[in-house]
Amino acid sequence: MAALKVASNVTVTYNSVAITNYLNTASLNAVVNAIETTNFGSTSATTNIAGLGDWELSVGGPWDATLDAALSPDGITPPAVLRTLVVVIGGVTFTVTTNGFVTSYVINASAPADAITWSGTFKISGAPVRS
Repeated sequence: MAALKVASNVTVTYNSVAITNYLNTASLNAVVNAIETTNFGSTSATTNIAGLGDWELSVGGPWDATLDAALSPDGITPPAVLRTLVVVIGGVTFTVTTNGFVTSYVINASAPADAITWSGTFKISGAPVRS
């Protein structure tokens, strides 16, 4: 199987706004939470069971005012109705319908000689639909 290159194989749309041109990093993270069940009768090691899954999309890249207009309102005040988030990675589409929201939005202008960048995290309530 041939390896896929990232360029043109990753797209992200948040609340119907394509933000792909503002990305140079993207990571779709799925984690199953571990619930510790150790009790006083446990003698050799901790015990755990699988909990619920947790999804988030971590992104970042070059910042500009168009991106800021799309993300900063939700980064400052969470919307009453959660947003649609569509992520396409290597031909697989992950769709989150009215269950995504911004949990982190950082504008990094700390190095005066460098470009302004941004990073952010979109939390997903529930699991995305794959297609």
